[in-house]
Amino acid sequence: MSPRAAVMFPGQGAYLPGVLAERARHFPRAVDVLDTIDAVAAEHGLEPVTPLVLERDATPLEDLLAKNSDQLDLAIYAVNATAFEILSGLGLQADVLVGHSFGEFAALSASGAVSVADVAHMACTRTAAFHRADPAEGGLLALDIPAWRAKHLVGLLDDPGLHLAIDNGPGQTVVSGHLAALEAAEEVAVKLGFRATRLRARYAFHNPLLHGAADIFRGATADVPLAKPRTPVFSPVLSRYVRTVDDVREVIGQNMVAPVHFYDALLLLFRTGTSVFVEAGARQALTGIVRSSLPSAALATPLLPSRGDIDGIITSLTEAGFQVSWRRTATGPVPDVTSDSEAVPEARPTASGQETLPGRDGVLVELAELYAQDLGFPVEMLTPDIDLEADLGVDSAKQLALFQRVRTQYGLAEPPAERRVRATTLDKIAELVEEQRR
Repeated sequence: MSPRAAVMFPGQGAYLPGVLAERARHFPRAVDVLDTIDAVAAEHGLEPVTPLVLERDATPLEDLLAKNSDQLDLAIYAVNATAFEILSGLGLQADVLVGHSFGEFAALSASGAVSVADVAHMACTRTAAFHRADPAEGGLLALDIPAWRAKHLVGLLDDPGLHLAIDNGPGQTVVSGHLAALEAAEEVAVKLGFRATRLRARYAFHNPLLHGAADIFRGATADVPLAKPRTPVFSPVLSRYVRTVDDVREVIGQNMVAPVHFYDALLLLFRTGTSVFVEAGARQALTGIVRSSLPSAALATPLLPSRGDIDGIITSLTEAGFQVSWRRTATGPVPDVTSDSEAVPEARPTASGQETLPGRDGVLVELAELYAQDLGFPVEMLTPDIDLEADLGVDSAKQLALFQRVRTQYGLAEPPAERRVRATTLDKIAELVEEQRR
């Protein structure tokens, strides 16, 4: 019997170039989702998002935010919706769906409350609303403190534009505001000994500053056909289950401006019997929140923590206690891949007698463990895209010393200096490891 499972959908920043490259093609319904979203993008005069999620050398998050942000929400939704179809294709049935920030739209479409095409239209309409309202430039600041402490910090600064935006648990609260307010909050937080990290976002999400854009968005989406969810949905914005069409419309209408009570949602789901949390989206931010916020009896597993193949997904779900049955479809007829809770065999020596080296996902796991141990950060914090210097404050000398350990571990030659200097995330370091091993 499979455990009671919540499927989580991440929001802002949950984008990784080419994350579906070796996965979506095996599932016809996943391909249909991408085709649908591309068709909607064309209706709104946007480029297709499929290349962003299927090509490894697609535009990275930083460049997408700076040069083509209109596609970002659509790309995030495309990954979330496709990930859910992959889960369904593998036979996993969610007991409850929960979205984080913009991820609530994916939770609603996965529940049957709104169609994939209509969510894609809403993602484009949402972007257009920002352009029309033209809110002041703002952003999000993550603090390594619980919500009650962050609330005191916001009160101390007494800036009407600074608000508590997201409660992720005892170890992280996110505040939002205009740039000057965020700078003041960051300065005070650092002086008090807290870690403050700017998140990659252009606007002050979950803040009344966006009421203008939210009003435009609500008016433009008032006629979107909605239905009651067929699968239970818990909304961190509403802090309750979404039961009616009016609830669905309220989630959609409040998503930009209302705070996200994600920690409360996790606690309620865990206390009412949910024991496994599967993250259906790029990276593993929500997985890290579950692991750091809930008791050890709660198991969290990311579906797409990095680029990789379908076998990595099957392994993750198997280790979480799910029975997975799947037939490979993209490469011609092959035997069924049937997985239960048995352990995955360890890598065996190759014909040359040398130990099989780990694949990309395995390298990322090993790198996260190595860097976490040396730097003193929780391993779940070392996501593939986190920037060692910009996000964690690791200076270039320390990065060089750590990379020398990586070279020793994998037996690598010294790479060109310019390549090594540019490898400031674990994903880029793993890419460099792969290049040097060829």
